[in-house]
Amino acid sequence: MKSFRLFEIFVLLLCISFTIGLVSADGIIIPEPIPDIEHIPPLAIKYHHVNVTIDNQYARTEIDQVFLNDFYRDLEGTYIFPLPEEASISKFSMYVDNEELVGEILEKDRAREIYESIVRRLKDPALLEYVGRNMFKARVYPIPAKKNNIPGEKRIKLSYEEIVKCDSGVCRYVYPLEPERFSSKPLESVVITVKLKSNQPIKTIYSPTHEISIKRKDDYSAEISYEGENLLPEKDFELYYTLSEEDFGVNLLTHRGSGEDGFFMLMVAPKQDIKEKIIAKDMVFVIDTSGSMSGKKIEQAKNALDFCIKNLNEDDRFNIITFESNIEKFSDKLVSADPEEVSNALDFVNKIESRGGTNINEALLEALKMMNGDERPNIIVFLTDGKPTVGVRDIEKILENVENANTKNTRIFVFGVGYEVNTHLLDKISQQNKGVSEYVKPEEDIFR
Repeated sequence: MKSFRLFEIFVLLLCISFTIGLVSADGIIIPEPIPDIEHIPPLAIKYHHVNVTIDNQYARTEIDQVFLNDFYRDLEGTYIFPLPEEASISKFSMYVDNEELVGEILEKDRAREIYESIVRRLKDPALLEYVGRNMFKARVYPIPAKKNNIPGEKRIKLSYEEIVKCDSGVCRYVYPLEPERFSSKPLESVVITVKLKSNQPIKTIYSPTHEISIKRKDDYSAEISYEGENLLPEKDFELYYTLSEEDFGVNLLTHRGSGEDGFFMLMVAPKQDIKEKIIAKDMVFVIDTSGSMSGKKIEQAKNALDFCIKNLNEDDRFNIITFESNIEKFSDKLVSADPEEVSNALDFVNKIESRGGTNINEALLEALKMMNGDERPNIIVFLTDGKPTVGVRDIEKILENVENANTKNTRIFVFGVGYEVNTHLLDKISQQNKGVSEYVKPEEDIFR
């Protein structure tokens, strides 16, 4: 998925989008270390062009990238491409300077070792969000040196094929632009072109993330394009389209817009109609307050929790659980997000201190007990910086306990802070419970 920050996750929760799924990451080159330089960041990217053909849900994605070497010496690097988690990938091929490059697709356990080794070397946990995915990996050499103050360039072309998922007539294609945040410089050019064909009439075409141009050839085909210059992409490219044999295609779609209140979007073709509706929900915030969270991390957690509570809707119900060796609850049950309870909750947050061990199992089970299981969505936001050190510490047992206790279809969204988190545990918690996981540096601004 893509990299969420707490603000974005909270907006997502307000929207209650039931179409969330983790997506793939774009390719990056991790240079090998060179003398006198301890850490070399992933190479900057000059341009990024993508051509997509979708023919009756069968999608072929072709990627053309140029990477830049800003050092006055040839570099050797490892190109990695985290594969989509659920997509059926086939015919994966890669060309460097018009020559086919031999690479290998690694299963998720082997890929995990590589992701984690890169994180340790670069001191950047961003790649941890892709742990649990299969990976395409290839050695790239030489990456030409910088000459006459002009960076060396290495062109890479890549293609893969997958099936676009459709649900109730709404089809969603995602291309992962957001991981271009690894580039140390803005990209000169980003171009995405999608050629869409279907045996069923294509009704509405819409992107909630990018301004697109649409050229319709007939009822069964269209060309969609996006172009940007001198930018660092911040969002994945999402494209929705609807299929219908009816004169008017009508499809209901939930949507998360960054910084906006939640709404449902009713897609009607040939006309579009958008309706707004705030969904009442039950939320429990589960916050690690163990000793390792002391200092900036606990203040970040308190600030984030303060923000979330202030932005609840009055029809929402919520609670807060803090945990270290023991757990502490704001209330014994869910409370309404009325002004009085919000004020009391903010006082509770202000008094939070860090101490003790890390009892993940008890905290999550207590949160799950609070869910009422009525018609409103149930959500847990879980933030931790460590591994279980108190109570149940066996990872598989914790996962089993959480799965058995989640009888109310509760979604769990996870934040791991720092370099010592157990990514296997946190990823599995989010995946098994229809959430997402995100990893941030200890000093990183969660709201960025």
